[in-house]
Amino acid sequence: MGPVTMRIEAPPAYFVHVPKTGGRTLGEVLDRVYRPRQRIRLNFVNMARLPLDQLSRFRFYHAMHQGRSLFELIGRPELLLFTMLREPVERAVSDLLYFQRTVREVPQSFMPEFLEQARPLLACDLSAPLDEDAFRRTFSPQVSTLGIRLDYRPLFQGGPDVASGRTLLRPYPLPPLMDVADRAAILANALRWLEEFHVVGITEQYERSLRLICDQLGIAMPAAIPQINANPARITERSDYARRLPQRVYDQLNALTADDRVLYREGLARFEAQWARFEARPQRLYSFGPRLRLGVAESFPVRLAKKLRRRLRKRGHHGH
Repeated sequence: MGPVTMRIEAPPAYFVHVPKTGGRTLGEVLDRVYRPRQRIRLNFVNMARLPLDQLSRFRFYHAMHQGRSLFELIGRPELLLFTMLREPVERAVSDLLYFQRTVREVPQSFMPEFLEQARPLLACDLSAPLDEDAFRRTFSPQVSTLGIRLDYRPLFQGGPDVASGRTLLRPYPLPPLMDVADRAAILANALRWLEEFHVVGITEQYERSLRLICDQLGIAMPAAIPQINANPARITERSDYARRLPQRVYDQLNALTADDRVLYREGLARFEAQWARFEARPQRLYSFGPRLRLGVAESFPVRLAKKLRRRLRKRGHHGH
């Protein structure tokens, strides 16, 4: 067994949250690893409050559906990179159902012209083929999140759209840094970035994915994995939407998410290689701070740390 590297705190990290892959749950787990002032959820509300020159001061970034250009603004290539990918048809159905729920509950959070374009999908029950044009205009699948290059600077404090509130309405109006209609370039960008991730998790392998991330950070697996932002109609842990779709709808979604499937296959291959390496070696990093703060189960280094604290307290007591 090789030596264990000891650290006080977990190394700094950046989590790219792809929509409807279990990212809210993972973000909650990782938030607990870092102190409150060390972490930031990069959504548009928080970005509007943050001066751009303070972006690089955090230890954990949870990028809510944001792409590589935001990561590059931070200017810290040493950050550990994590993301999650999901089987494309499952993710597409989950995204559609979430979109329908959100429009019913908070329609004021969307641009009116966007809702008009998406109207054919609002009453869709997945029993008949989808409106393909509406689907393509409305959804930003996995390859788009990782592959489209956008300028995020206008979203930070002092940006031109922040005061107007326009940047808080979905979909967010960001200046493109590439031809956003060039699907081949978007896929190529996504595949290149995927090669740099320290862990590419897979939603269908959630527990193993989380174990890989915990190993990278030197923290213990949580005793229980919560389910956050899941479809309230779901009864079982696995959605298995695809099995219940009519064949015509499944075939259509499969075709619409063809680029996502290329990305998912590559992500799955990387995950399987990472898991094989993990099984072949012991954990290499131990982060004391998060383990002590989270009250994890007693393992040798934790017992040792507590024993040292007790001895120090006794010495202090005798000194009086």
